[in-house]
Amino acid sequence: MTTTLVLIAAMVGVPIIVLLALRINAAIVFLSLCLGSVLVQFVGNDTSSFLNLFSTSKVIMHYGASIFLLLLPAIFTMIVMIGTVRGKFRIFLNVLPAISAGIVGLLLAEPYFTPGLRGAVTATTAWHGIQKVNVLIVTASTVVSLLFLWLQRPKHPGHDESGKHGKHH
Repeated sequence: MTTTLVLIAAMVGVPIIVLLALRINAAIVFLSLCLGSVLVQFVGNDTSSFLNLFSTSKVIMHYGASIFLLLLPAIFTMIVMIGTVRGKFRIFLNVLPAISAGIVGLLLAEPYFTPGLRGAVTATTAWHGIQKVNVLIVTASTVVSLLFLWLQRPKHPGHDESGKHGKHH
């Protein structure tokens, strides 16, 4: 049970640490996880069927393909977005979407764990606590990520206070 709790903490904590340490826009990573969930839903079975042509372990390929499709957009986003959060205030604000990405990533990945891992994770008290508030977690994560993105809107140079274009040389 202790090993499983450490595993859960790592699955949530490692993404948070990476997002914050590399100053990656966690709100976009959160949305990339949502995109990965859509990929699994609509492309997952076809991908698993295709990969099963090359493997004798159909169960592992199914779970592996699903996890791969779920995480692929987030991983690519993390690579592209390294160092995109600048300024102390924005770095501080990035903490909430990072926590959201970590927890929602676990919630989205859990159905695609192998049966043994899934059983171990779902048997923990921590998982039961997360499950009780998963609607709140997803809703709050969505709102926090959208607010963070909206606050990132660039200011348009060349406009004066009235919104009219300034002189261009």
